[in-house]
Amino acid sequence: MITMTKYDLEPIVKTFYDALEEGTVLGRKCTRCGHVEFPPYLCCNACGNLDTEWVDLTNVRGVVKQALPTRGAFGDPDFRNAHGDYFAVEVALPDSDPVGTSLLHVDYDKYAEFDKLVSQTEVKVKPLIIQDEDTKVVVWELEEDSEFKKIPEIKAVSKASEEKKAAAPAAKTETAAAPASADISAAAEELDEAAKTVIACAADAYGVDESEITLATDIRETLSNESMKMIVMISSIEDETNVTIEIQEANNLFTIADFVNVVRERMQGA
Repeated sequence: MITMTKYDLEPIVKTFYDALEEGTVLGRKCTRCGHVEFPPYLCCNACGNLDTEWVDLTNVRGVVKQALPTRGAFGDPDFRNAHGDYFAVEVALPDSDPVGTSLLHVDYDKYAEFDKLVSQTEVKVKPLIIQDEDTKVVVWELEEDSEFKKIPEIKAVSKASEEKKAAAPAAKTETAAAPASADISAAAEELDEAAKTVIACAADAYGVDESEITLATDIRETLSNESMKMIVMISSIEDETNVTIEIQEANNLFTIADFVNVVRERMQGA
């Protein structure tokens, strides 16, 4: 084993990802207390010891502590399209702190039953190395076959389909912008205020300048797919306007104009 000290710090991240390319999952084990850091870290977070060594976790088994659904306003649609349905889970590994990760190869329609099972018994999972965009990453899958395990058939997308998909957002943006502009012209003063508020909330939530956002901006495609940023934006809109937008409702709103129209309608009805 290679030991790491404060005088000899290894390139932890590079070693970890190089190992994934070879099909090996690595963690760092403290030589003093035995605590395992996964993902690997520079030192032991349990006792602060700097002397740690690589440990092979390829065949380790973890236990699911909680599971969350990943559809609607949550989750990553691009990840789902590439790898199939998944749950967001917290997995506890032996001698290690629980880690937030993804559980693949699941039957999403049985989430309620799976969540109940997790609360009643130990559900064991094993590491799974997958190719995600330009790098390999570690996710998890159920250790044994069961009614909850379902491996999807992911069909390769043809180049022509990808080009067609890439062209689609522009067309959708232009189409969505037209009715929004008409609506805003119908009640200029109030809608201007609603638009300014939504744009300001979006800029703050997504960390961009207000000048980069227009009514035609498609939030998920232009700004970010991260669900927490969407939640922050919705919360800010509610604080500024006293207008409530439910998370599930937001799943069907795509552009800034869509949100502006909802805010305007509810402000008028208040």
